[in-house]
Amino acid sequence: MTRSLSLVCCLFLWISSPSYSQTDSKQGKRPKIGLALSGGGAKGMAHIGLLRLIDSLGIKIDYISGTSAGGIFGGLYAMGYTPDTLKKIALRINWRRVLSNKVPLNQINIEEKDEYDNYMIEFPVMGGRPRLPGALIEGQYISEILNTLTYPAKHINDFNKLPIPITITSSDIVNGGLVLQHSGSLPMAIRATLAIPAAFAPVYIDGRLLVDGGLDRNFPVQEVKEMGADIVIGGYTGFRLFTEKEIENPMKLIYQTHAFRSVEDSKKQEAMADVVVDFTHALTGYSTADFYQNRKIIEIGENEARKYLPQLIKIAEEQKKYPAENTPRAIKDPRLPVTRIKYQNDKGQPLDIPVMEQFAVSRLGLRTGRELKVKAVNDGIADLYGTQFFDKVYYTFENNADTGLTMNVRLKQGKPGVFKAAVHYDTEQSAGLIVNYTYRNILLSKSRLLATVDLSERFKARFDYYKFISENNRLWFKASFSYQALQNNSILYRLIADENYFNNMMNTELSLGYSLGRSSYLSLSVGNENEAIKRGPNVFKRFFGEGNDVRTLYKHSNEAFTILFKQNTLDNLYFPKRGNALTIQGKYLFSNRLSTKVPDPDDEKGQLIYQFLNPMDGLPGNIGRFFLNEQFVKRINRKFSLSASASWGFNYSDKYGIDSSYMYENAKFSMGGIDARQDVSQIGFIGLKRAEFGVANLTSFGLALQYNIKGNLYLTPQVNVAWENRGFNPFNVAFNDDYLFGYGAKLGYMSFMGPINFAVAKTNGFDRNPWRMYLSIGFKF
Repeated sequence: MTRSLSLVCCLFLWISSPSYSQTDSKQGKRPKIGLALSGGGAKGMAHIGLLRLIDSLGIKIDYISGTSAGGIFGGLYAMGYTPDTLKKIALRINWRRVLSNKVPLNQINIEEKDEYDNYMIEFPVMGGRPRLPGALIEGQYISEILNTLTYPAKHINDFNKLPIPITITSSDIVNGGLVLQHSGSLPMAIRATLAIPAAFAPVYIDGRLLVDGGLDRNFPVQEVKEMGADIVIGGYTGFRLFTEKEIENPMKLIYQTHAFRSVEDSKKQEAMADVVVDFTHALTGYSTADFYQNRKIIEIGENEARKYLPQLIKIAEEQKKYPAENTPRAIKDPRLPVTRIKYQNDKGQPLDIPVMEQFAVSRLGLRTGRELKVKAVNDGIADLYGTQFFDKVYYTFENNADTGLTMNVRLKQGKPGVFKAAVHYDTEQSAGLIVNYTYRNILLSKSRLLATVDLSERFKARFDYYKFISENNRLWFKASFSYQALQNNSILYRLIADENYFNNMMNTELSLGYSLGRSSYLSLSVGNENEAIKRGPNVFKRFFGEGNDVRTLYKHSNEAFTILFKQNTLDNLYFPKRGNALTIQGKYLFSNRLSTKVPDPDDEKGQLIYQFLNPMDGLPGNIGRFFLNEQFVKRINRKFSLSASASWGFNYSDKYGIDSSYMYENAKFSMGGIDARQDVSQIGFIGLKRAEFGVANLTSFGLALQYNIKGNLYLTPQVNVAWENRGFNPFNVAFNDDYLFGYGAKLGYMSFMGPINFAVAKTNGFDRNPWRMYLSIGFKF
């Protein structure tokens, strides 16, 4: 009965479906079919369902018009991508990264990795004051995706020469009005039509500043009819007006004021179409920003499109009355050589900064007179953007019969100064506000000045200035200064005394480094190091007059020569899924100067600390030390990643050799903590506080399994083992069976404030060390 009813309904829809114009058929010509795809943000992925149905019925589309999301999927379909491939692309794209304005950490150059994506807010500085940015998202990541997907069509500047001609709509945000894009760079035209004002940065094309075409024409039916379509199939995911209750939300109220004109225009456009697959009602519960619901939206699109099957079958049957056309469905890349590379600003004008153009040429690393593979181009663009001297780096192609294929590299220079800030809290070092000011090309070109201060009970500050000094922009000079006043977490101090102890460290360093690639460098440096251990109230209590009895128990200073190799290919600092981080350091500490304060005779705990800090048999002399630390992360599947780490370090003194009975505090290797940002020679170890356990010679291993529960939520069980080694053999345990084990798990979430980690863990070996809990919120200094 149900099946019979369905057949009757289909027959009724067939009979009652629109009667298409037979003008062309009477003249012996096949009616031209147009496809109009609306904007709708994330909801636009429903168009994929319509495209799949069109392809399955064998309907040949002759013209396409698209706005915003319709421009993306319409443009790729016009190139020859199948709907099944479009579905895979939509599901594979990291939409969180698209909407976060960030690229993976492994695309950032090694000189900038420590600072990248480590702040909650970032504002350009103009006139000495932070200002709001022009848009939240520059779109570096989405531009890379579009350039890669459209690369086979890079030689086509006339969209009418695509397998299916297409018109992409945009709006002129300066002068107003609809802009129809029939030619130029296909990926840039698509990027312009999705530039939602205030969300994505606008795009300059032919001297006009363009944004999302939905401002003027969200459902471009008229445009596809003007291209020559006799029959128009439309996919509409557009605006739904909110109810009175819903517009109590101020953001929805603003959205509604824009929606009225679009809804009114879309009604007129809908009247001009022959078949309109309207997804609006089916997608009522979804917003334009629901990219994380992509799989469900595509499924809804497929189900909704099938409701229009009778009308679409009638179009397919009408087409079959005419001879099949043997036209290529997909573009074949002709593999043309690039004859010229031009460097432009983001307006498409010649770059008028010779120093920065030379900088771009050296970092891009591409040569003309040959075919450029998409991987080589993307690597060059990533390397250039990874220097962070530009807010955005992208490219277009021009194909001229006389000059050949030209690549235009567009460089958007941001404001030279940027103000950044982040709040943080953890159960070990309390709360604080990190404030950063970064200024580029100050004093000298190709340079960066950085000043960072952590305004907290555990005050920290860092200043550095680096500049590229070679023609290939790989050799750099760096001057740095750092100061830290941290809670002393050493287990020894806690076992001996119950008072507050603090470590004050102040270091100055001059370095000469060479970047071996985007992810590694080698440097030589000379520096002055100062450390002190203090006993008494912290800086806040002293500031508010709650005690000034601060005694310096230990003061040590030295000079140091350091050779350092660093490599970092991790895709994310806090929750990596692939890559590695390797540190190899050789260091020579000389001109050591030490003073210790003798405690009062009746201060038993102070006497014990003094005996530990004071070299009873004399200073160990100059110190040579070696340190190696490797973390390797392997992605197992979409949910799981395995992380393995290994560390080895030893000290060699002039007086005691490899088995020194005494070592300066800053020469020891310290273990503890689960946070990603650690100083060189500090080793993470679950179950220990940061820098809780320190020895002169050390071997450590770790294993962790990271499970991505959902979205930005992760669960990571972890185990560590370590021991103090004797001699140069890392596996020669100094004390029989004296192994330190740590085990536990952490629950992590990447929030807008930064990473949030809650850990429960335990270590063996300390009688007073039960199960511990640790909470950390926000980015780290």
